Amino acid sequence: MSILKKYFSYLNVIPERTYQSTYNGVLEINWLNGKKILDTKNTNYSYGNLGKVLQKGLKSITSDFRSEETSILILGLGGGDVVKQLRNNFKSHATITAVEIDPVIIEVALKEFDIIPNSKLEIVNNDANVFLKYSKERYNLIIVDLFNDVTIPDFVFQTEFIKSVYNVLHLSGSIIFNTFILSDVHKVRNKKFVENLKRYFSVEEFANLYGHNHLIITKKVK
Repeated sequence: MSILKKYFSYLNVIPERTYQSTYNGVLEINWLNGKKILDTKNTNYSYGNLGKVLQKGLKSITSDFRSEETSILILGLGGGDVVKQLRNNFKSHATITAVEIDPVIIEVALKEFDIIPNSKLEIVNNDANVFLKYSKERYNLIIVDLFNDVTIPDFVFQTEFIKSVYNVLHLSGSIIFNTFILSDVHKVRNKKFVENLKRYFSVEEFANLYGHNHLIITKKVK
């Protein structure tokens, strides 16, 4: 990117290129405030405010997710913002498995943001719900960041999914659920979801983060 375009991105969003996704519609690679970001038509997907939300969650975690012996499961890769935060900002040496249903998102993460699989990072093109049902691994931290544009799959809020993440989580492990509240319907949905989570975990909530994000942090204590 030219220095001039980078300068103007502090004044306005500068489009770079687009990708067409079956799951997320048009994916936009833009520049804003001197940074490359990933947007959909309706929201920021990676490297904007969403990254700040996830950083808030990671700062609130008391479980160990930094040592080489630990493992992290990311459900919903996006552009890989959380992977870079884990490695660069939080100095995590954990083994990371990232599950992403959208092959175009994976392509974007690799080509645009240099999220390259290696011995400590596995990227799995699969449905998160299906992956959990067959997983035999256990994780110290799970990050649930499942969006199709501005829609969260209904299964995320179901008891079956809660039991699935509980079963693959180590004792004293934590889960970050990134959700949002845009209407009274969402408010009721999240209230019921939190009540259900409390049957299995200790729960901490952060509402109205950078607008409408509702971050839910859980810890497995039994």
